[in-house]
Amino acid sequence: PVAGALAQVQRLIAELPNGASRQRAAEVETSLEGLAHLAEKLLQLSRAESGIGLVTRPVDVVSVVKLVVEEFSRRPANAGRLMLDLPAAPPMRQADIDALGIILRNLIENALIHGPAGDPVHVSCALDGRISIRNGGPVVSGETLHVLKKRFRRGGSRASGSGLGLAIASKLVAQMGGALDLRSPASGRKDGFEAVVTLA
Repeated sequence: PVAGALAQVQRLIAELPNGASRQRAAEVETSLEGLAHLAEKLLQLSRAESGIGLVTRPVDVVSVVKLVVEEFSRRPANAGRLMLDLPAAPPMRQADIDALGIILRNLIENALIHGPAGDPVHVSCALDGRISIRNGGPVVSGETLHVLKKRFRRGGSRASGSGLGLAIASKLVAQMGGALDLRSPASGRKDGFEAVVTLA
């Protein structure tokens, strides 16, 4: 229903002449996009609460990372921002492929939204299966890092967001017997933010 309403509003914007009515329609579009994003996060949270990450099997981590990065790279706003570093031999790890996809989507989306506009986001996968997502930006305090995995908690960024992405990712990683570490500054930098996923 939200997607249908959004499509109708976008069609209305295209048909309206420039002016106050078109501006109001654009504001409705922005509100509906925010609602659609929140609904998506709540559905992901519901899936995490249902325990989708508890049933695992060997997964080619590199294939999942590449698929999610390609998905984000197709969006014009992300053109040229995602830098991928993958090992020659794809590591196999115990995971649920859907849960891993949700984890990566949340972490990469966070990096793109909260990193400085236009700055690259580095996504890497090591031979041992560790996945790292790094972005630029000011250093996040240890006190803030400690609470970021809690629901509806956000750092100091003014970027839009629901405060659910890291909570969802953390819960799913834990279900798969892994760990999600948040670091700031990012590895090899004096600033930035890094999320590191270690799978069983």
